Amino acid sequence: MSFATSKILPFLLCLFVYNSFAQNELQTFTKGNGLVSSTILVTKVDSRGIVWLGTPSGISAFTSGSWVPVKSISDNNGYNQNIGRVTNIFETRKGEIWIASDKGIFIFNGKHWTYFNDNENEDFVISDIFEDRSDRIWVIYEKKKSLKDIGDLGFSLVEGVIQMYNGFQWIKFPGEIGGSAAVSIGEADNYFTSHIQDTEGNIWVTNLDGTYKFDGKKWTEYEKEQLPSDICNKVIESSKKEIWVATKYGVARNNGDEWIVYEKPRGLNGNVIVNIFEDNEARIWVATKKDHRFKYLCVFDDGKWKAFSRDQLKLKGEVVRILDFEDQVVAFSKRGITSFNGKKWTNLVNKYSIKDDNFAELLLARDKTIWFTGRNGLYQLSEDGLEKMYSPENGWKVTTNYESKKGKMLVGTEKQGIFIIDGKTITHYNEDNGLPDNYIKKTFEDKENNIWIVTKGGISLIK
Repeated sequence: MSFATSKILPFLLCLFVYNSFAQNELQTFTKGNGLVSSTILVTKVDSRGIVWLGTPSGISAFTSGSWVPVKSISDNNGYNQNIGRVTNIFETRKGEIWIASDKGIFIFNGKHWTYFNDNENEDFVISDIFEDRSDRIWVIYEKKKSLKDIGDLGFSLVEGVIQMYNGFQWIKFPGEIGGSAAVSIGEADNYFTSHIQDTEGNIWVTNLDGTYKFDGKKWTEYEKEQLPSDICNKVIESSKKEIWVATKYGVARNNGDEWIVYEKPRGLNGNVIVNIFEDNEARIWVATKKDHRFKYLCVFDDGKWKAFSRDQLKLKGEVVRILDFEDQVVAFSKRGITSFNGKKWTNLVNKYSIKDDNFAELLLARDKTIWFTGRNGLYQLSEDGLEKMYSPENGWKVTTNYESKKGKMLVGTEKQGIFIIDGKTITHYNEDNGLPDNYIKKTFEDKENNIWIVTKGGISLIK
C-alpha cells in the first residue's frame, strides 16, 4: 500500500511571524497572537530545540523566539496543499520531522518539505510512527470509519494496515499483515495493539489477528495454532531474550525454538491477559480479567505461575500499573497501592493512614521515588514511606502530572489550572493570572528547560 504521489516542496513561511516574548514570567499564545489554532492536539520538541504544535488546521513552530504558523505548503507552481488535522509529529534519527495528518504525511528535512499522499487509505488515520535500528520508518494506520459502538449488533469492527519506508520507497505488505476484526463493545479501540524491535533486530507486531515477526525480508505469522488466542494484546522481550505475548486466553513464551503456552490448566488463573511486565528480578507479571473485571495478578517465577487475588493483594479495584520500587514490586489501582517484598503484600494506603482515592497520574521521578495524585492530594512514595506532599483546598480532578528537569512537580487539573510544587513553595496558575484556559491537557519542557503548559484554549510558556 504505497503512497501515490511524492512532491518536493519549498518551506514557505507564507503566514505571519509573531514576536513572542514579553517581560512577564508567564506568556500565553493563542490563535490571536501566533498560533494556527488555539486547539493543540500534539506537541514535539525536536533535537534542534524547535517546539512543534499540531492542530486541527496545521502546525505552529516556535523557533528563535517567534512562532511560525503554517496551514499549507506551496509548490513551485503555486499549488497549496493544506496540512489539515495533525495527528502525530515524529523526528527521525537523521533529524527529519514527520507530520502526519488527515491529508497525508509531510516530511521536513530542515530545508525542504516532501509530501506523501496515500489515495488507497483515505479512510485511515495514522495511529503511530516508529523507527527501527535500520532507519526504516514504520507507519501504522487505523480505519477511522470502521463500525464502532454498534450497540444493536453487539460488536465493533476495527481495521488496520501497516507499511514501511526504507528511505527510498514505501513498501506495502498485502496479505501478510493487517486486516479487520470484530470486537465486543468496550474492548479494543484499535486493530494493532503493540510493537517492539528485539535484540536481534526483528520487528514484532501484535494485533487482533495474531502476532507477527519481520526478520528484514519476510513476515512470519503466529496465531491460535501456536498461541492461546489470535487476539494478542501486548508483546515484550524479556531480559533472557525471550518473547512473551499476552493474549485474550493466556500467555505464550517463545524461547527461540518453540512457543510455550500458559493457560488456566497450566497454572494461569483468569485467562484474559491485558498487560505484561518484567520486574528487576526477571519475574514476569500479568494482570488477568474475567467478564471485563480484574481477576488476578499472576507472577511467573522459577518456572511456575502464582496467582494473587484482590484479597491476597490487599487491594481494592483493578490493577492498572506495576512498577519496580527499590527491592519491591508496587501495584496500583484507582483505589489503592500495595507492595510486594517477595513474600507478602502490604497495603500502603492503610499502613500510612491515607484517606483518599481516585489515584492516578503515576510517575517514577528522577530520584527513583514514585509520585501520584489522589482526589485530595499529591503523594510521594520513597524509602521513608508514603507521604502527602500537597493538599489542594477544595480537592481537584487531575489531568496531568509532570516532573521538570529541576525536580519541580507540575500538576494539571480540569478546572483549577496548574499547580507547581517546588519543595514547600507552591505556585498556582489559572485563567485569573494568565492561562488561556483552566483545563490542562499536557505539560512539557524545551531544550532550554522552559516549561510549556498546553490548555484547551492555547499554550503558555514559563521561562
